[in-house]
Amino acid sequence: MDKALELDTWKKWKKTNDSAHLTSLLKSMDPFLQSYVNKFTGSPLPRPAIESQARVLAVKAFHTYNPKMGAALNTHLGHELKHLTRYVLEYQNVGKIPENRGIAISKFQNIKSNLSEELGREPNVIELSDKLQWSPAEVERMQTELRQDLNIVQGKEEAFFDVGFNLSDRSRDLVEFAYYGADPEEKKVIEYWFGMGGSPKLGVNEIAARMNKTPAQIRDISKSIALKISEAKY
Repeated sequence: MDKALELDTWKKWKKTNDSAHLTSLLKSMDPFLQSYVNKFTGSPLPRPAIESQARVLAVKAFHTYNPKMGAALNTHLGHELKHLTRYVLEYQNVGKIPENRGIAISKFQNIKSNLSEELGREPNVIELSDKLQWSPAEVERMQTELRQDLNIVQGKEEAFFDVGFNLSDRSRDLVEFAYYGADPEEKKVIEYWFGMGGSPKLGVNEIAARMNKTPAQIRDISKSIALKISEAKY
């Protein structure tokens, strides 16, 4: 389906609220969604869970899209899909559970998102229990497992080399996420600074010597890494 046909399908869906049009639109947009999901192949979170959240974000984007604003539908969708980063960071702690549990998580997130939209607020345990056909105890257990209080890194330029920021912090997830998306030089700096992957834990000058660079160059690399960590909040 080309962009003109996608826009026409979107208009029909907005006018009729026919789920068949929404299904067609999601099917057409699937390669675009998968390109975003592929960015998280290094994450321990099950792919079905990430794909499910991408579709939730897509439907939200279709609801909020306004062609009068001048942006193309896939551009608006791409902006909404940036929220996948936050989703992966918040829920990657469930990534080591079996695949069937990952499917349950996907179902929970979809139902919770749909209920939130219908109610205009966060659904309570009983409402989720009724919709999911789970016991209230299972809903509470799922919410507890998914809850993760991230200590977000503040976005100052050299936050990456802040002596108070190390892998013992709750911000470990942000560092690991930045590592997945880093280029080879950035990965090496991360490994040396935090002693990851069996590398010795070194300071700026020692990292510079090991990598045959100046301390200033290492700090420039660190700014790029700090930006990735800061952007991961959103």
